[in-house]
Amino acid sequence: MSLNGWILLAPVALLMAALLVRAFGRVRGAIFGLMVAVAGGAAWWLWIRPEAPVPPAPPAEERVSAAVTSATCAECHRRQYESWHRTYHRTMTRDATPEYVKGDFADAVYDYRGTTTRLSRDGASFFMETVDPDWAEQHALGQGRADRPPPPRTIKLRVDRLVGSHWIQEYLHRAPNGKYVRLPVLYHIGERRWLHSNGAFLTPDSDDFWAQSRGTSWNDSCLYCHNTGPSKNPVRSPRGAIVGFETEVDELGIACAACHGPGIAHVRQHRDPAGTLEAEADVVHPARLSVPRRDDICARCHGALVPKPWMWDRRTDRDPFIPGLELTRFNQVFWSEAQQAVLARQLQPHFGNSARPKTNPEPDDGRFWGDGTPLTTALEYNGMALSACYQEGRGKLSCLSCHTMHGADPNFLLKPGAGTNEACYQCHNEYRGRLAEHTRHPAESPGSLCYNCHMPYQTYSLLTTHRSHRIGVPDLASSLGAGKPHACNLCHLDKPLGWTQKQLALWPGGQRVAAAALPADEQNVAAAVLALARGDARTRAVVAGAFSNPAAQQASATDWFGPVLTRLLEQERYSAVRYLAHRGLRSAYGEAAAGPFDYLAAPAERLAQLRALKERFDGMPIRRALPSLPFTPHGLLDEAAIDRLLAGRLDPDRTINE
Repeated sequence: MSLNGWILLAPVALLMAALLVRAFGRVRGAIFGLMVAVAGGAAWWLWIRPEAPVPPAPPAEERVSAAVTSATCAECHRRQYESWHRTYHRTMTRDATPEYVKGDFADAVYDYRGTTTRLSRDGASFFMETVDPDWAEQHALGQGRADRPPPPRTIKLRVDRLVGSHWIQEYLHRAPNGKYVRLPVLYHIGERRWLHSNGAFLTPDSDDFWAQSRGTSWNDSCLYCHNTGPSKNPVRSPRGAIVGFETEVDELGIACAACHGPGIAHVRQHRDPAGTLEAEADVVHPARLSVPRRDDICARCHGALVPKPWMWDRRTDRDPFIPGLELTRFNQVFWSEAQQAVLARQLQPHFGNSARPKTNPEPDDGRFWGDGTPLTTALEYNGMALSACYQEGRGKLSCLSCHTMHGADPNFLLKPGAGTNEACYQCHNEYRGRLAEHTRHPAESPGSLCYNCHMPYQTYSLLTTHRSHRIGVPDLASSLGAGKPHACNLCHLDKPLGWTQKQLALWPGGQRVAAAALPADEQNVAAAVLALARGDARTRAVVAGAFSNPAAQQASATDWFGPVLTRLLEQERYSAVRYLAHRGLRSAYGEAAAGPFDYLAAPAERLAQLRALKERFDGMPIRRALPSLPFTPHGLLDEAAIDRLLAGRLDPDRTINE
């Protein structure tokens, strides 16, 4: 309480003390008076205290100064620089220059359901002419109404910055207030085609052309994990509202300082031999750190984090983490959307009007399976940390057990041999001589690759599936009720979970697995078909992705893919699921036999394409027994069985912007 507060309270306290002494005597009155004074002072303080006191600045050793750039590191570390330079981490964010733009801007025209976007180039500048966002919102609100939407209005925006250089490239426009706006049309590098943002992420179909870009910006959603040394630098109005940005980074993309530290003192030391060796403290070698500290470097971007606002600079919102420090000094790791929401409520009073990296999950977010396993990429640390192999970082396993930024693989950054069982033999060498005995599969088959059972393709992002980083035993319990497809059934697409249960019962300790009760459909209907018919969008996406896996095609045969997938796609309202399922058809039958089909076409056009494909596949009855698949004894698709399965679908809206 301030001095003025005590001065105002003193006369009231003296009068109250006199009354209490008269009523209860000198001793008891003094005691009661003291109690009343304390209670009154507390109440007064609660009344006059500021609503959101400004937390102190982080301690001096935790404040971050600008870092040296990778070009400076290259002067002495040329080999390491060149190996890093080949990686996609370097090009996660780039300025829009001819060297880095992947999309076709040669006066290209992209039509999305009757809405035209034009892509052009003028010298070294790139432009996207598309629907004005305000018009798009009005048009979406007018859908289904008797009155006509307003006439189309377009806007031509310069492309100033890029996100992504490997899977999908996203384009950003810098507004006058410093906000980098995410544009609604992206480029799929692998498919070599333009696509609308509704088709780039796992999200329901939308009538709003700007739905996936509206309300989000690079300054908020991409800045912290796609750049080195980010400072958001929000610009505020007199009332504290954010009206713009002066965002800065030490370097676009993930550069040397992101893993090794700022390096300013390190460079100064080596340029001035008379300096002290203490200057080495601002550079670390991750492999020489303890397992938890080296993994913290990766977890900063590959973990689920909520910032601790009192440890962040409220003026700049600069990321305070420095490699070598403990990540949880600045951030709280969360393990589910529910925990994330609780943390957001607890921390909100500390944020005040200050913008931070997003802390609240979206209402339709879904980045964890029901058993806690991460469902999307960028949460690899969470998966590894949940693994028994990791032992809270006390064992040998770490991110660097399999990955390196300075190897020959720029894609997944795997060490030599890390894509084979050699990765697991580092700690489990006892299985080297009895692999087939352990796996119950031929030693050279996909079923004997450790990853396929213990790190299956249960993770989704960027229109494809990826390996889970939760190293686990493929038991039945982790899939029942969790929505997470079982590892066995991601290869054996034609088998039900009941079949998996019987196979697992053959392993040591399998009696407990055999005793678990399964619903009739889980016992008898192929798990992949059941998931595509009844699962939510996340489950459907992961299962649809399995149909283009060569190991799954080998284990399940492909002759039934066409009739089943074309029929199930008729009612699919998620473009990402349509893309993945059709990719499976293309992989199994070839481009010509699986087309034409545009997963982003208008509903009527898309349905006509699917029915043409379905007629083609239905004209080739399958002449073999298909006991767990929805086919008649004559080898034709059982439409009634499909309809019954589809009737049980629970399909809440889900959005995964990853």
